[in-house]
Amino acid sequence: MKKIIILFAITISLSGCMSIAWIGFKKPVESDFVNLNSNDSCMKIATQNLSERQKEAVLEAATDVCNIFHSDEFRQRVIAQTWLASCDEENGKPDEVKGEEVYKMLMKKISNYSVHPRKPWRAIAQTQRNEVDFVYNRVAIKPNRIEAWHSQVDTIKSELVNTIAHETTHIISFDFADSGHGSKKCPDSRLVSYGVGDLVEELWLKQHRK
Repeated sequence: MKKIIILFAITISLSGCMSIAWIGFKKPVESDFVNLNSNDSCMKIATQNLSERQKEAVLEAATDVCNIFHSDEFRQRVIAQTWLASCDEENGKPDEVKGEEVYKMLMKKISNYSVHPRKPWRAIAQTQRNEVDFVYNRVAIKPNRIEAWHSQVDTIKSELVNTIAHETTHIISFDFADSGHGSKKCPDSRLVSYGVGDLVEELWLKQHRK
């Protein structure tokens, strides 16, 4: 039996999410996957469900995400703190992971995945990672978030960078989950998924500051 774990951008009920987020999703074939750049650690993105305008946005934003992942400033910022892999606790202890380990995982080959322009229920994006058949790795992103990339306002454009970075952490590891986020015990700033997304957006805006 295939093991499928659904990871959410925000805390939501399972009811209806799979039926909404993946409506119209078409399984990729090899020719659908596009290289982002020459870095072997970066994923390929399958674009079979995207319009040409959406494809341009996703590929450009994802390329920027990968480039920032491999920047010196990103490395320094990630390894400088202790993160929360998830909001889970074991024997009352938080699910902490050292920055060096987080960075090491981010630097491994990122699994390829498809992007689907569909708004999940009560979420901006939703990720599904399949550890048996990776052709079913997929990220559903609200179409308006993809369209934000074409904005002339950098703080709006950067929203897609944040989303792709966030969802890519879910593709990287089942351990990077965020159900129950936003509490005092589990602030977004310490979670790998939210923290990395915000950090990548911050560095992207810094690079594009005029």
